Amino acid sequence: MKVLLAMSGGVDSCCAGALLRRAGHEVVGVTMLVDGFPPSPAVERGVAMCCSKLGIEHRYLDVSRKFQEEVVLPAAREYASGRTPNPCSLCNPAVKFGELLKFADAVGADRLATGHYVRQGRHEGKEVLLRGRDKAKDQSYFLALLDEAVFPRLLFPLGELTKEVVRGIARDLGFTFEKSEESEELCFVPPGVNAGDELLRRAGIPPRPGIIRFRGKQVGTHGGIHRITLGQRQGLGVALGVPAFVTAIDGASNQVELETDPSALLRDRFALKKGKSGVLPVPGEYEIQIRYRSRPVPCTVAAAGENRLAVSVPRPLRAVTPGQIGALYRGDRLMGGGIITLEN
Repeated sequence: MKVLLAMSGGVDSCCAGALLRRAGHEVVGVTMLVDGFPPSPAVERGVAMCCSKLGIEHRYLDVSRKFQEEVVLPAAREYASGRTPNPCSLCNPAVKFGELLKFADAVGADRLATGHYVRQGRHEGKEVLLRGRDKAKDQSYFLALLDEAVFPRLLFPLGELTKEVVRGIARDLGFTFEKSEESEELCFVPPGVNAGDELLRRAGIPPRPGIIRFRGKQVGTHGGIHRITLGQRQGLGVALGVPAFVTAIDGASNQVELETDPSALLRDRFALKKGKSGVLPVPGEYEIQIRYRSRPVPCTVAAAGENRLAVSVPRPLRAVTPGQIGALYRGDRLMGGGIITLEN
């Protein structure tokens, strides 16, 4: 089978390529360029090393215009409105899988493979996605907005492996990598740069300084609500004598509200709205994960109008953050998800 492999020049995608070659597949590597040509020297060297060792063809694909339209601009607008988006979850359906599946068709590839730690299975005759075997590295959360129609065309060679096994494969093959294999930063944000700052810069949106309030009184100022997220305690430049955290961000007034009572951050009801792709799951009982590293908790999901679900949890959750992804599961099976909103 001919497989198009998304390659970043890092350990996971290179080891995915090694496993595909061992399985006898014809592999063509492709690296997305979200900032246009040329690629960074580190990416170019990493990709060249992997492809040389694996003996596979490689292409670069400039997706910078699509990336700007589908990821940068929407995410920047969310930040500027006081919400905290998840750019990776926006990129996956529109760019990483959307554009690469088109490219797979163009090069005659049957499947698209990535280095995600996600497993695949079947349920009632349909392809489904499951949490990765290595729970510490499971990346199914980031695929919650994918349309299930694309599942049959995907391959995740690392889904059944642990990170330690993948490192062993890399050592056996003599792979060496310049960048940290554990980096969880956004691929397009330079190290040490605030994600909101970078997105607003790329979108040409000027930051709007504003005020910080505590129980009706101004207690400080901020350099822009794009730098602030719900539940934040550090970096606010406010000293109240007791720990205080962000409980509300008002995009219209550009104001931030603080509170010292921890219960102010607890919420047992919120909503999920449909993203540009994918399908919201049907009402029922699920487990929900409200951020990448959070623990999934039981929830009840009910219809709340077109392309919207109401979510209730038996025990209140802390800092349910508008703009983040709510991924819904039944056991290990990813059932879909939506974008968290607190609006009724």
